[in-house]
Amino acid sequence: MQSFTLYAILMIEHNNRRNAGFCLQLRLIKMKRHTLKRNMLLCLAALLLAGCSDGGDERTATPASNVVIRQAGGPRLTRLEFLAADNPGLLVGDVVCTIVGDSVAECWVPHVMAGKRLVPRFTIEGTDSTVQQARLMAGDTSIESSRTAVDFTSPVTLTLTPADDGQPWKKDYTVLVHAFTGLPVLWVETEGRAAVESKEDYVRATFRLVEDVVTRAPSDVLQIEGQIRGRGNTTWALPKKPYKMKLDAKASLLGMPADKSWVLLANYTDKTMLRNALALRMAAIDGRGYAPRSHFVELMLNGRYEGTYQLCEKVELSRHRVDVGGDGFLLEADAKAKGDPDARLFYVRHIEAPINVKEPGVDYGDEDFAYVRDFVTKADSVLFSEGFTDPVDGWRKYMDMDSFVDWYLVNEIARNNDAIMFSSCYMHLPRGGRLRMGPVWDFDIAFGNVSYNGNYEPEGFWVRRQAWFDRMFWDPAFRARVKERFAFLHSRLDDILDGINADAAYLRRSAQENENRWGTLYEKTWPNRDVWGCYENEVQCMKQWLTRRMDWLREEFGKM
Repeated sequence: MQSFTLYAILMIEHNNRRNAGFCLQLRLIKMKRHTLKRNMLLCLAALLLAGCSDGGDERTATPASNVVIRQAGGPRLTRLEFLAADNPGLLVGDVVCTIVGDSVAECWVPHVMAGKRLVPRFTIEGTDSTVQQARLMAGDTSIESSRTAVDFTSPVTLTLTPADDGQPWKKDYTVLVHAFTGLPVLWVETEGRAAVESKEDYVRATFRLVEDVVTRAPSDVLQIEGQIRGRGNTTWALPKKPYKMKLDAKASLLGMPADKSWVLLANYTDKTMLRNALALRMAAIDGRGYAPRSHFVELMLNGRYEGTYQLCEKVELSRHRVDVGGDGFLLEADAKAKGDPDARLFYVRHIEAPINVKEPGVDYGDEDFAYVRDFVTKADSVLFSEGFTDPVDGWRKYMDMDSFVDWYLVNEIARNNDAIMFSSCYMHLPRGGRLRMGPVWDFDIAFGNVSYNGNYEPEGFWVRRQAWFDRMFWDPAFRARVKERFAFLHSRLDDILDGINADAAYLRRSAQENENRWGTLYEKTWPNRDVWGCYENEVQCMKQWLTRRMDWLREEFGKM
């Protein structure tokens, strides 16, 4: 048996307003070999402190009650289940529902389903004579236990009523049948079930997106043809692969504006699977600028469950995405583009990485390429000129200050390692307009989830060190706008933390299935600094990191 020394360091940072709770950090030092045995660990769940508030009333959410006319001791639905024997081809095992508050039945099917037309089995109990005459209805249809099929694709209200319609009572139960984890399921079947092994070559595929009962988007089932390939740089080399989808026709996925191009973010290195969603939410918190929209899904690729993915809008020029009119440009500072034969790169003096003209397609030497290169070169030069703060002819003549402030703050709050104009640093330029920073992108190794450059610490500036932003901070107008915008973001911290809690609750079952597939929670995966244990610990510690980061930045910006 391998020997381990286990250090459990309990860090308690109690903040009444944010209910930060407890964070348990597991540091496992192996004495013989660098392998972490899962069966030697217990998940030390993050303990939330009870009764923490800012002096306001504590409130508990209560399901809305239905109008009920029913005698005391009258009929009640005490058991609801779906038996595999009653539902051949749909269920592989029996499913017993949980009846909550005598009004809601939660039913979790532990596998992906092709459909939800199911035959329920139920038990009605009570103490008075009306029990014998009670019947269960779905709309106008009387339900016979273990005989009548009901479509549970959407929430269904089952109603207990008297069989003879002669007594003034009824009792409603809302039944929700969640397939698998409660997330939408994206089924991808490639032509001939060909493997998706390349970032360059597309494979033909059929996409079938199946919505579920309590997910966060309005669509139901969509089936469309298209293509799929790999994507990403470092992330493509990881076990759980990210993908790019290209549909044959524009389609609205899960309520997002219709388009052909979509990406599937794997979030393999981020054990919360929430960091990208967190950053995008912060960037779009008041609708001031565009941030890619996204939705969590379960991915089934050629019949195999691949885990929890983030279906996201691709960063591209579009009326509903990066809108620069009909003749603008999308740019990216990207050190990793040097080896891309399709990249069209140029350099400016104060950004080390090359700038790639992503869209539209340009060639070296053509008019569009020259326009972009010359404009950004001029902006860079003016930013570092003697009179760069001039409100008319200074840097703000060429660069949109608000977009740079917004982009800077989201990335600085996240202490995003690549946001020093290294990679995934997008800009866009409307022809005849000013250079705008954004949209934000790529945060899986942000918010403390990195082991190098000191970016695991919540204290210290990072993005400000980059030459452009360092220079902008010498402009009093830029500093004032940063302080103003940060004060707004800090005032919304409770909302941001509530959003994290809501997303974590939404993924609670999906996270376990993803863990069953990939086994990362109790392992050190690149570039994690620490192993926190179970999913709840990962989420709680990210929240603590964010809270400490926001408080540190508030203090530092207050000194300016």
